[in-house]
Amino acid sequence: MRGDLISVIVPVYNGEAYIERCIRSVLYQEYRTWELLLVDGASTDGTLKRCHAWQKKDERIRVISLPENQGVSVGRNAGIRRARGEYLFFLDADDWLMPDCLGRLYEEIGQPETDIAGCAFARCTAADWEELEKKVRQGGWADGGRCAAGSVSIAGQDFLQEGILKQDTRCWSKLYRRQVLAGSFFREDYTVGEDMLFLREVAAKARKISCSQYQGYCYYHNPAGTMLRPFRESDMDQIRCWQEVLSDLQRGNAAAVTAEKDARAMADCASILLVSCMLVAGKLAVLPRTRRRQYAAQRRQCSRVLEETLRIPGARAGLNRGYRLKVGLYRRAPGLYLFLYHMLKSR
Repeated sequence: MRGDLISVIVPVYNGEAYIERCIRSVLYQEYRTWELLLVDGASTDGTLKRCHAWQKKDERIRVISLPENQGVSVGRNAGIRRARGEYLFFLDADDWLMPDCLGRLYEEIGQPETDIAGCAFARCTAADWEELEKKVRQGGWADGGRCAAGSVSIAGQDFLQEGILKQDTRCWSKLYRRQVLAGSFFREDYTVGEDMLFLREVAAKARKISCSQYQGYCYYHNPAGTMLRPFRESDMDQIRCWQEVLSDLQRGNAAAVTAEKDARAMADCASILLVSCMLVAGKLAVLPRTRRRQYAAQRRQCSRVLEETLRIPGARAGLNRGYRLKVGLYRRAPGLYLFLYHMLKSR
């Protein structure tokens, strides 16, 4: 299969334990016209050595070595600037692709006026990778790898409501036409939510976005991943990014009667912001009491944002029963909520 060049961008830092798995999954692609950009953020383990070894084996692989580790956004932006392809795809270093992922997305993005083509993802383990690689090497992939999956097309201007606010906030698992990325880069001042903000900006410029239910992207459940590590100051980005979206929605409606769909979008965004507040509060809660006191300002910020957000009509309606209970308790007694949550998680 030949076609336009696809640039696969992989930022990596200290990933020697899994980077080769990621690389091999790109090598196994049935769609062969690609380049793989491995953007190393000054790894201190053997990652860079492994990347250079693969570069020597395949001329389609290029290594970009950054002078210091400044996060995934800096790595992705470096890849965007160096990419040569007509299409770009973002792949995290601990994840991998099914062998027909790029080919399917290339077919989808070839549909009229489609500027972004995305697929679903599956949560996978190292054992899943071993099973897949065994099939590929034994030639059994072609028999069992294909499955029927429908897709829907969403106008770019509707993707905030129909995609992002319905939990499709990921920049990865999507193929982007280069033109739609023109002038767009990842926010380097965020460590959580930067992919959602990037997708929101790019989607607004797209004519159509194809969304397939095919699970072509394999998301590795990494115990050391950003969303699972202990609380850090940067975790407040999870609240800030959704505040930014909500603020934009509110400013857009300030001078006009609120349309039904805009009111719904604000309510949906407010619900997500409430959940974000509770996720951050949960991370604060599991800290030892002495460390928790160090983040009193962050706790107060969670309470303040939660109180402001609850004033938005429909904000609570988008929460499930569990989150409604959590929000109610945290609103009335944040200290008690953190204590109870800590005791529950410490069992």
